Amino acid sequence: MKNTWEYKVIDITPQITGNPGQKVEETLNQLGKDGWELVAALRCSLMEPTRLYMKRSIA
Repeated sequence: MKNTWEYKVIDITPQITGNPGQKVEETLNQLGKDGWELVAALRCSLMEPTRLYMKRSIA
């Protein structure tokens, strides 16, 4: 059976990362509980937010 995926992109900005790593970890743990899987994290430049690319299977 072929999987169908749903995708989500989240921007992690300096405001979210006030306490380095902790808020990002909390966010990822909550998304994981909701069925989301981190596929990639990308930061193109220092002036841009880090982008988290998530996916989860839909029935």
